[in-house]
Amino acid sequence: MIAWERLAEQSANVYLPADFEKAAYQLVVEQVLYEVDRFSKVSYALILKHLPHYRELMARLGLVLTHNAFHAYLVVVPTHHVAEKMKLSETRLALVLRRMYDDKMRSADITDGEAYIGLEELERVYTELLGRELPERGELRDLAGQLKRYGIARLEETDDLQRFQIVVRPGITDVLGESALHQLAAHAPGSEADTE
Repeated sequence: MIAWERLAEQSANVYLPADFEKAAYQLVVEQVLYEVDRFSKVSYALILKHLPHYRELMARLGLVLTHNAFHAYLVVVPTHHVAEKMKLSETRLALVLRRMYDDKMRSADITDGEAYIGLEELERVYTELLGRELPERGELRDLAGQLKRYGIARLEETDDLQRFQIVVRPGITDVLGESALHQLAAHAPGSEADTE
């Protein structure tokens, strides 16, 4: 097992053993750590500096740790699917946002790896893809807040009438990667049942 004390000594006591534990815990809880985020900057730097040790630790937990240097984020993806499941409404929004992110990537409409989605655009695409109405603004705000837990989206307040927009983060391509999308497709119900 990894000896945090030894790593702390090797860092000339810049870091304490608790700092290493905290960084690991933050990565597991948040799933995606971005270098640009104020509250994950220190953990991101610490994990990146000791990436082989953290990869070993995450592998023992059944997680694959990936570093995306281009967009400066770390992500852990489980190899076993035993985690709490997303609600159907969260899954729908997440899949629509993944599709919109891919479309924006193809059209080079990305800023620092993030895709900015206005509510009118989201409503149009959501309706086109799913054939149903976008949830009301309050519910949509709550759903987007839940997706923040997975490191795939965040809300950004705006000065216009929409009041906010959704920012799709680059980690969505890892969290909702090919294996996750195939798994979702395999468990898709044959009917239009709307149970959560």
